[in-house]
Amino acid sequence: MFDIEMLPAREGDCLWIRYGDADSPRQILIDGGRLGTYRDIKDRLVKLPEGQREFELFVITHIDRDHIEGALALLEDPDLELTFKEVWFNGYDHLKGEELETFGALQGEKLTTALLLRKERWNASFNGGPIKIPDEGELPQIELAGGLTLTLLSPDTEKLAKLLPQWEKECKEAGLLPGIEARRSEVEGLETFGGLPDVEKLIAKPLKPDTTRPNGSSIALLAEYGGIRVLLGADAHIDRIVPSLQALVTDGDRLRLDAFKLAHHGSSGNVSQELLELIECPRYLISTNGSYFKHPTAEAIARVLKFGGDEKTLYFNYDSDFTKVWKNDTLQGEYGYIPEYPTEEDGTLRVSLQD
Repeated sequence: MFDIEMLPAREGDCLWIRYGDADSPRQILIDGGRLGTYRDIKDRLVKLPEGQREFELFVITHIDRDHIEGALALLEDPDLELTFKEVWFNGYDHLKGEELETFGALQGEKLTTALLLRKERWNASFNGGPIKIPDEGELPQIELAGGLTLTLLSPDTEKLAKLLPQWEKECKEAGLLPGIEARRSEVEGLETFGGLPDVEKLIAKPLKPDTTRPNGSSIALLAEYGGIRVLLGADAHIDRIVPSLQALVTDGDRLRLDAFKLAHHGSSGNVSQELLELIECPRYLISTNGSYFKHPTAEAIARVLKFGGDEKTLYFNYDSDFTKVWKNDTLQGEYGYIPEYPTEEDGTLRVSLQD
């Protein structure tokens, strides 16, 4: 089996991937959504049988609140008996590119503290250093137990370094000294623990690429298991994802995917024609309820309809004002797509890629 569940994380991401034996699957968790969504996430997690409370990996892709708040609540929850074989997260010290002998804005610092308290294996596959692609050479590949391979597509050294000034500024304004050693001293003191969209006009709008520094630091991955291949875009920048995908494409062919979790919840600045024409993909996953930033944008979805292949399914984990507009027989017939929405009572949308 290979299932991806987009949990109802409001405007954020919380992806639960299960693969392997259906009776005893291996599991990965990616991000935790907003703080207010953690209760829903916890309700799902506490129902796991005792023998299924171990995760191969927990990836916190970057420090934006709609990705990190729920993850922080999970790690700080003393009542949630979960174990993670490894956690991937780039803290303050990782942005500096330093070799860490031991074991990072405000929630990043809190998450650093939580990881230290739990004594997690933090970035162990990268020898405790930053999760990033090298300046030269091949993209890093990590194989997890059970045969799931993850290829790192983002971030790179430059994207991580650009976040440093913002991180330091927010910490300074809050009176915090950033970094692992600052959090270590803290840990040592804690002994207890509307209308029809015009697709052609929308795609004609000029692309304004996302350049926000936190998004640029996102951990984006290509997950492969048993012939299944999934692109997990986090909030990564186009100018980082595109060259990484180009490095994986041979002889001018498109990279075959079984699913693509669109970057930045379907933002117009993170989905481009160039990116879509690099891949061949029948399933596009969009995780957001549209609050705050009104995602997915009409421009991004229009690009998927125009350049995302002849036949495709759009999976929306919320039936919102920004997603229901694509329930249109005329558009579906013209651009060859099917929209899917949550059917389960808890709002979870499950995409099964392999029985």
